[in-house]
Amino acid sequence: MFLTMKVAFRNISRQKKRSFLLAGAIAFGMMVITLMNALTGGAVINIRDNFSHALGGHVFITGREWTEAGQMIMKIRPDANLDRLLEENARQIEAFTRRSQAMPSLIFGSQQTMHLLYGVDFSEEDRLIDSLVVVEGSLAELGKRDDIIVLPEPVAERLGVEVGETVLIRLETLTGQQNVGEARVAAFIKDQEELGLSAAYTSRANLNSLLGMEPHEYQILNMFVTDLDLVDQFARTFREGLLSPEEAEEAEDEPEVTVTVAGMPIDPGTRTQEVTPWEGTRYQVMNINQIMEAVELVVGVLNRVGLVIFLILLVVTMVGITNTFRMIMIERTKEIGTMRAFGMQQKQVKRIFLWEAVLLGLLGCLGGLVIAGVIALAVGSVSLNTDPSLQFFLNNGRITFSLPLQDVAVNVALVILTSLLAAYWPARAAAKMSPMKALSSHT
Repeated sequence: MFLTMKVAFRNISRQKKRSFLLAGAIAFGMMVITLMNALTGGAVINIRDNFSHALGGHVFITGREWTEAGQMIMKIRPDANLDRLLEENARQIEAFTRRSQAMPSLIFGSQQTMHLLYGVDFSEEDRLIDSLVVVEGSLAELGKRDDIIVLPEPVAERLGVEVGETVLIRLETLTGQQNVGEARVAAFIKDQEELGLSAAYTSRANLNSLLGMEPHEYQILNMFVTDLDLVDQFARTFREGLLSPEEAEEAEDEPEVTVTVAGMPIDPGTRTQEVTPWEGTRYQVMNINQIMEAVELVVGVLNRVGLVIFLILLVVTMVGITNTFRMIMIERTKEIGTMRAFGMQQKQVKRIFLWEAVLLGLLGCLGGLVIAGVIALAVGSVSLNTDPSLQFFLNNGRITFSLPLQDVAVNVALVILTSLLAAYWPARAAAKMSPMKALSSHT
């Protein structure tokens, strides 16, 4: 085997220009698919990070309960079972955030619009502040005063409000009473409605006062986990651990709930079902992967498009390899006859040609990966001053590249496989060549 590989390496070294062109064609295809996969992989990571910062975590827990007046409200109260789960899984939790939320009418002059409003503790949510893409105004006052609000740019345009002006917030308290408050607009932020994320932000104390809650109370408990690969299992642990016996029985007949916005479960069905009041608090647990499903679906389509392009490039390269090896077989006719006359078996002749194809494929893959790595490092080091709508795909203004090793291995395997297929028929023809005819050939 070693001798066969040595002969194959010597053969491709003899024709440096031809070997360089073949390996270069393979390297180009490898570079294209590597950069495309790494770019989409990095974009998914950045979108997930920015989503988690904007939503306040990777796992979202909301609580629902019934009031004495027969109203269902969203609120999380002190719960020994929840505290136990938090303590048992503390090693997997990186940080907490606590939020309130509402869907109030925002009013300015004669204009009004309804929009999702989060109440957050800005002094504890540095990640959120860093993820917001400011279009106009400043976030400097966040955490210093409560009566301010940050609006998505489209909402501000619908209201006709400017930074520094005051909007009215009209909503119902948790007990169903109408309430109105004021908030000064601190900044406009880039809206990401096309990605399923569109929310305004105010302080939790301010929103709680309008909802009839104490400043320290909250409706959503968000958690950042230490390992995103285990986020589904982590969320399942809390989902199962917080189920009451009555819920466990009911869950067997209920369809799975999908989520588009943290804390706002949306049932994909159009069914109507009577809700029976229950005792105590019932929880819903969601995670960032559920929200990212639509984004990852789009990324999957892009990766499949990249794979098709890669396969087309490989087919073109495969034709070139086949034709080249046919020429090589003709050029080496006497050499093949000499080796066969000295006792070399047909299998050994075939293996020499196949090993040449494998070595060319490996050299091309290595070259493509090196070039892709250099390009990724160069592009990733540049801070881009792009349109704010693109900042959601970036990491602090920089393009991120991420490619799992298994994807690299799959791409390399495809290259090696196509190289072997391209060289197989010329190798088979060379192995079956008659030593007598080969030695008498004039080529």
